[in-house]
Formats: sequence, C-alpha cells, structure tokens
Amino acid sequence: MESNEQRRSGLREAWARRIHSSAECRRLWALVNPYRRLPRLMPLLRLNVVGFYTGLVAAAVMEQLYKEKYWEAHPGHAVPIMHPLLYFGPYKVTREDFSEEGSG
Repeated sequence: MESNEQRRSGLREAWARRIHSSAECRRLWALVNPYRRLPRLMPLLRLNVVGFYTGLVAAAVMEQLYKEKYWEAHPGHAVPIMHPLLYFGPYKVTREDFSEEGSG
C-alpha cells in the first residue's frame, strides 16, 4: 500500500506535468496562430455578386414597367429618363433626344 505522502507526491508530479504540457501547448499555439488560414472569402464574394445582379435585374424590370406605363398614357412619345427613387437632390437632364414630341 502507498502512503499518503507517496500519493501526494504522485499527484504533484501529475499536476506539474499537466501544467507544463498546457504551457507548452500555449507556447506552440502562440507560434502557430499567426500562420493560421484566413477565413474563406468565397461566401462573401458570392453574396456580393448575387446582390449586385439582383439589383441589376430589379432596376431593369422597374424601368421596363415605367416605360410601359408611360407609353399607355402617352402613345407614340419618347419616354423620358426615369428619375432615381432614393435620390432627392436636384436631377436635371437636358438632352435634345428626350423632347416631348415623339421622334417616330
């Protein structure tokens, strides 16, 4: 049978080994951490591309609906430029080919 002193010294040695191995592990990870792989950028890139093309398609559909609505009210006339929805500043376009009379 082991005495209490032997058990205590065995526990102390085991604890010391554990502390030493955890300190080694921390040191090792401190060395390896700067060389970790960067987070993947493909999901973010996909999200940006999908958002861009969704906005592009939505703008094209809105412009087409605007043209159709204008043509119903003013048949034969050239359609003026559609004003931006979320811009409230001055917006004036002066071009000859967007006059009130029809060009056809």
